[in-house]
Amino acid sequence: MPDFFESKEELKIFLESIPPVIFIRKAEAGFPVEFSSANISCFGYEPSDFKAGKILYADIVHPEDLEAFNFGVISNSERGITDYTLEYRILTKSGDVRRVEDRTLIQYGKNSRISRYFGIVSDITTCRELAEKLGQEEQKFSSLLNSSGDILIILDRNGKFLETNEGACMSLGYDREELLKLAPANIDTRYGNQFPRQVKKISQKGKITFETTYLKKDGNSIPVEVEAHLMDYEGKSTVLTVARDISKQKKIKKDLYYSLKVNKVLELIVSNSPVVVFLSSPREKRPVEFMTENIILFGYPAGAFTSGKLTYEDIIHPLDVEKVRENLFRNYNEGRKDFFQEYRILTASGEVRWVNEQTFIHSDEKGDIEYLYGTVIDVTEKRQSSDFLRLRRDIGTALTSTDELQEILRRLLDLALEVEPLDSGCIYLTDENSWELKLKTCKGLSPAFVKAASGFGKAKGLTNLLRIGKPVYRHYFEIKNMASLEAPPEEKLRAAAFIPVFSGSRLAAVMQLSSHKADEIPEISRRQLETIALELGNEIGRIKEKAELQQTSSDFQGLFKSIKDFIFIVDHEGCIVHSNPAFRKHLSYTEKELLGKNILSFHPQNQVLKAAKNFSEILEGKTSLYSVPFVARGGGEIFAETRFSRGSWRGQEVLIALARPRLAEYETKGTEQAKVTKETINSSGV
Repeated sequence: MPDFFESKEELKIFLESIPPVIFIRKAEAGFPVEFSSANISCFGYEPSDFKAGKILYADIVHPEDLEAFNFGVISNSERGITDYTLEYRILTKSGDVRRVEDRTLIQYGKNSRISRYFGIVSDITTCRELAEKLGQEEQKFSSLLNSSGDILIILDRNGKFLETNEGACMSLGYDREELLKLAPANIDTRYGNQFPRQVKKISQKGKITFETTYLKKDGNSIPVEVEAHLMDYEGKSTVLTVARDISKQKKIKKDLYYSLKVNKVLELIVSNSPVVVFLSSPREKRPVEFMTENIILFGYPAGAFTSGKLTYEDIIHPLDVEKVRENLFRNYNEGRKDFFQEYRILTASGEVRWVNEQTFIHSDEKGDIEYLYGTVIDVTEKRQSSDFLRLRRDIGTALTSTDELQEILRRLLDLALEVEPLDSGCIYLTDENSWELKLKTCKGLSPAFVKAASGFGKAKGLTNLLRIGKPVYRHYFEIKNMASLEAPPEEKLRAAAFIPVFSGSRLAAVMQLSSHKADEIPEISRRQLETIALELGNEIGRIKEKAELQQTSSDFQGLFKSIKDFIFIVDHEGCIVHSNPAFRKHLSYTEKELLGKNILSFHPQNQVLKAAKNFSEILEGKTSLYSVPFVARGGGEIFAETRFSRGSWRGQEVLIALARPRLAEYETKGTEQAKVTKETINSSGV
């Protein structure tokens, strides 16, 4: 502190140039500092000196004042108060002594235990020296009085205003003459009427400090902190009051309380949300400076990161680390301030989870990355649901383009191996004769393993378990004995699944799937695999039904061709839509010639009306018999009793006719007709 100033203005500027320093101190021995405002540099220190733990707050308290400081903190804390004020000396980094006023707010945590002290520390060295100089140097009193921006008033013991300064006039809005005509009650709204009692306290204690509100000339009020003590003025014992406008401090206190409240709310919101918030360095492996407590969702305590035990890259999946780095620097080089990316992380238990990270890039004045901050949210379920929908779509695509069972098996195995964390597997089909499982397709396995895997069908214990419909998910070494598989040791399979595939109630196939890199198959992946198994069972059933239908159709066609009775099918208009070989043979028409012809055109002309009436009665359901003879291409009549029944043919309602022809009569009549024709020709002389 300089001994003198060349002008009042210089002193005023100096006094106003030192704002309060904010400290957040832990309730521990030595009072470690969690936070200090940047203007701690006015005492020669840097915030990092405290944050790094190199210096405790107690280290800067003057050794002669340390005991009183500790006693003041403890006594005020034990009384359960929320704030108090202490005055003591501190040592600057260069060793200078400064007197400070420490207004401390106490934060209580669980079980009413003190968690933190929030201190607003003001350098009052100048004020104290000013007060001393006012008492020591009467000749400098007037200049020093008016050099302070505080409200200074000198009163006699009865409360009469004797002297004041320019700071009081400016702060309260009066000129000097007006102010000297007032009494304490005119400006002090709280203690103005208790001035005699205040004088008594000052006489007993030497000085008193209190907070009150001063009323300005315009009716507005300002909060002040008043320090009052006795002094000699013009040979009389008087009271000097030095009142400091604490509006800013009040606002700081209010803002601090509000910030603490908001911070508490934010902590609760973040702690109960799936969104993890981080602040990290851009340096290699991204050391973490801040991490919200809900990182425990992935099994890690936040302290493991902030202590330096873990960096952020330590939990990123090894296969994704380079991708995450490249995304960061690509977006930075493209001038982006924030971006999204998805990648995998490993939980503390080794589980793989997908996360979406929104990263914000903060650059310094030179444009270099200063730090990164952002949010991380688990999107595993969402991503797997999306993968599940894609899987169902891909299954449909794979199955609609082929009816070959071997190709279907190959395609569904490819789809199954897209499910995390699988990378290898086989599909077996059940032999309908021996009921053994026979290997049909493999992928991702060595030839030696495939040779060993072909004997899986002999594993009665595991096969019986699969036949009751129970999938098996275990580590491979746990089930290789059950499966009677002598897998080569170099295969190094880990997680494995044996999934039964049913077609109806029959075990039709088994999917054996495995991973060389993971020890467990997650639940969502299991549901996807069982969906594939269900679709495979449906497809095997469909192919089997199609084969059976083709066989039935073939058998029906054989029967249709071999029967000697007439069978023909007509629509409701009487047009032929199908006929059997016997009908076509005896009428001497081809299948193409008969198709679409009306049945009435194959009857004798003199019986067409009778046939039409008979057919109408059949359509009306009055009869099912049709006794009109048929006419062959050569003109011969074939007598038959035809029975019609309703049915369906290729999606069309039809009438199905079954007629047993009396071929002997047709052949006899044909012979006689030929004889008559010959005689007629001879008699005519032709």
